[in-house]
Amino acid sequence: MILLFPGFGGVRDELQIPSQGKGIFAYIAGSFASLGFSSLRIDFRGSGESDGLFENTTYSSQIADGIAAMEFLRSDPRVDGRRIFLLGWSQGGLVAAAIGGRTNRPSGIALWAAVGEPGVSFPALIGRETYIRGLAEKSIATEIVMPWGASLKLRHPFFQEVATHDPFDEIKAYDGPLFVAEGSLDTAIPAGTGRKFVSAHNGDSELRVSPMDHTFNTSRGTEALDALVMATANFFALRPAFLKRT
Repeated sequence: MILLFPGFGGVRDELQIPSQGKGIFAYIAGSFASLGFSSLRIDFRGSGESDGLFENTTYSSQIADGIAAMEFLRSDPRVDGRRIFLLGWSQGGLVAAAIGGRTNRPSGIALWAAVGEPGVSFPALIGRETYIRGLAEKSIATEIVMPWGASLKLRHPFFQEVATHDPFDEIKAYDGPLFVAEGSLDTAIPAGTGRKFVSAHNGDSELRVSPMDHTFNTSRGTEALDALVMATANFFALRPAFLKRT
């Protein structure tokens, strides 16, 4: 079973692939199913069809949501609790890394174009001035305008966690298998982030660097995404179930 975590502002199906007419996560769920892996996609609180307001989201709340989803799967008699894998894309990778470090329970983790230095990548995404304003404003939500034109609001706790959260430190406490994918054409995540995740991790790991952008070249088709799914599935399939987790 693979638990999928979307990126910043994302929903459980994720961004639509033009050639497929479906979201990236909806598409890869079908791909993983054909390879023998079932999956669960979730909306974090305040996103998609979940309750709450997006402006109240934080890394902490998303990590809590992810842990709750993992425990839900572990309690389901239809699911082998020894083989629950996490896959996080972008900010969802930050969430997956934190869950791994804080619970040490996932049977494996895949980080796809994961956020490793939020204090670098997030200000670059929304603009340094907006980021500083969000850090300073403690009473009302700060409006941000994304590069593609969408307008969102976030409150001070989110900006505060951007400034203090360290995904590399989180992954140190996770000793299970770690698969890390980085795109050499990705302008949203600093080059070398994947290597830093692998260096911080103390267990079995694999780093895959390929010529893809932050959305896996899906504006031009699914070739890179299909190859990434296959590499991830192969990595998970070759790892034995954990018989003892803390």
